[in-house]
This record gives sequence, C-alpha cells and structure tokens, in this order.
Amino acid sequence: MSKKYKGLKRTPRDKTLDDLQRRYIRLISGGYCKRCGEYVGERMIEVAHIYRRNRKTVRWDFRNVYPLCKDNPLTGRKGCHYQLDSDPIKMASFLYDVLTTEEVEDLQRLANMTIKDYPIDREKIKAELKEKIRLLEV
Repeated sequence: MSKKYKGLKRTPRDKTLDDLQRRYIRLISGGYCKRCGEYVGERMIEVAHIYRRNRKTVRWDFRNVYPLCKDNPLTGRKGCHYQLDSDPIKMASFLYDVLTTEEVEDLQRLANMTIKDYPIDREKIKAELKEKIRLLEV
C-alpha cells in the first residue's frame, strides 16, 4: 500500500462495493480510457475518482468515477489517471468535458455533505452494481 493511502482503512463492506464498482467501470469502459480514448485493455484501466474516496456521499456515484489508463511501466508513459491526479487544472477541464455544469455543481454539493445529511444505502448500491454487472456479463 502506498504511503498516500496508508491511513485510509476500508471496511469490508466498503471494499466489496469498491470491488464491484471497479468491475463495473472496467466492463463498461471496454478497455478504453475515458480521457485519451486509447485502448489499453481492462487490466490497464483504473477507476479514477474526481472527489476522493473519503467523500462517502459521492464515493459510489457514477458521475464521480471514470475509467482512466494507468502508468505503463513498459513504455514509461504516465497514464491519464496520474496526469489528472497531479494537475488540478487538467482535472477540472476533464470534469467539465464529461459533465454538464449542473451535474458538476450537484456533485460538488453532494461531496460537501456528510453521510448524516445524505445517508448511503450500501445494500441498495451493492444490489444495483451486481445487477448492472450481471447484465453486462450475459
């Protein structure tokens, strides 16, 4: 585990949801990066969060996650995930490329709420993700 995420502890139920979300995002991506459009295959796709995973109110919101290519150790190319995470201006530009202004504002509003203000139904999210994955894997 990298130092960046050392203090972040996931509960087993959060890990389950993260794994389901990752599987779903990789399936719908078809192995293509949302930013550069390059085909890299599902294994080279990472699930990038606009608002970090500690913002539980938007952690599993599909407007907050995108399939982005990861660094390629064979070519030395920095992936889109790294590029966006390391450059807030590129991240903002990407966000407005994939969402409308209203969607960005709504996502920002939800990200700034607590789970007391905006409760999360993890079981509902889990059931929805499983169903979406099932439909794609048929």
